[in-house]
Amino acid sequence: MRLYVNSQKSTDTKDGRSLNSAFRRIRHAIHVAQHDDTIIIVPGVYDHDLAKHIGGARAAGMSVAVAGSDT
Repeated sequence: MRLYVNSQKSTDTKDGRSLNSAFRRIRHAIHVAQHDDTIIIVPGVYDHDLAKHIGGARAAGMSVAVAGSDT
């Protein structure tokens, strides 16, 4: 499954399965995602621990990509 994250969204209450229903925080996407899921991050401003969160997601078997890049 693909989950989307967009820092300009004001909530994490949507399902994250499209750009229109993207999560606001990558931590929330990681919490929802499962092994072999892909988290797509829309370019934006994220907290200073972004690299740590991405590393944790990848260690858990998730893929992480930036929207607009080859996924």
